[in-house]
Amino acid sequence: MNTEEKTWGTELNPGGLSHDKKHNRRRRILIIIGVLLIVIISEFFRSNLYISVEEIDYLNKDIPKAFNNVKIVQISDYHNHGGSYDDRLIDKIKQESPDYIFITGDIADSIKTDIDKANSFLQRISAVAECYLVWGNHDHRLAAEDLNKMRSCCKKYGITVLENEFTTLTREGQSILLVGSDAAPDTGKGPELMRTLPSGEKFVMWLHHFPEDFEKIVTESEKRGSKVDLLFCGHAHGGLIGVPFVGGLYAPGQGMFPKYTSGRYNIDDSTMLVSRGVGNSGWSLRWANSFHLVVCTLKSGQT
Repeated sequence: MNTEEKTWGTELNPGGLSHDKKHNRRRRILIIIGVLLIVIISEFFRSNLYISVEEIDYLNKDIPKAFNNVKIVQISDYHNHGGSYDDRLIDKIKQESPDYIFITGDIADSIKTDIDKANSFLQRISAVAECYLVWGNHDHRLAAEDLNKMRSCCKKYGITVLENEFTTLTREGQSILLVGSDAAPDTGKGPELMRTLPSGEKFVMWLHHFPEDFEKIVTESEKRGSKVDLLFCGHAHGGLIGVPFVGGLYAPGQGMFPKYTSGRYNIDDSTMLVSRGVGNSGWSLRWANSFHLVVCTLKSGQT
């Protein structure tokens, strides 16, 4: 009688796997880990090199007919990037053939400051289209001398700087009110701006660095008899790290899992467009969150 028994999972081979099978399993695990590392590293380079363009059509019946199909390119959070990157960025902007360029703050970087790079970029984009600019938190952290150098550069090359002020865009005898604020509506010069806003304007656009102020700007402007139709903001850097099915991980001024990081948001009849920015601050880097140009085409909706 044959008493030999075949057993699996002995002390010498607890998994019951042959040497070849165990070797293949390890190999598969290493391949999966390798693929994941390649994906993570590739996305890291893509996010910190690639410039995505988001095309947005904005329809509003109050947009004057003369502004129908007017194209706006928004630039935010450049952080004196410089180098050959500037050539690619400016080429992207030129390809859009914008009527206006709106610059929503942090052209310079207060951590790794290079005013010459910031001013060189301002000079180059001023030749592309009519430019309007508001300062961001990094710009205001600069030494007074450096910020004045940027002001002088803007003046020299025809870039309109709005420091809690408003102006008028005019085409074919029709106009749009453009407001530029670099302070929260309830601090600093915000209240002064709100008090001087004209009321009853048909269509109002805003430039403001901080998207977390969206609700305050809408509420406070309405109290003053004005309004916010279309607001352009930056600052959030897209949440720095993109989390699948969640969004950005962290944004200054909003903290973890921020509400406003990229694209279009609405409060009643007010719309905010948020750029993820075209540069990095200091030593910060991005992942699953590429550089970002917002291209907004106005649609008047009038016949």
